[in-house]
Amino acid sequence: MQRNLIATAFFAVFPLFFSQLTLAEESSAFVARNAALAEQRAAAAHQDAVAKQNATPQQAEKAASDS
Repeated sequence: MQRNLIATAFFAVFPLFFSQLTLAEESSAFVARNAALAEQRAAAAHQDAVAKQNATPQQAEKAASDS
């Protein structure tokens, strides 16, 4: 009987461990933080792409002048 009570209590309490995570995902601060991080990643990727585009013509000009 006590084993059943412990198992029942465990299954009743187990979802509560995740309730805080669920609330955090829905909070406005969490969403704003994720949006800011995504924006930073996009800006970094854009800067990287621009740097690669600018480096490519310079390398081509250098290779053309070397030969």
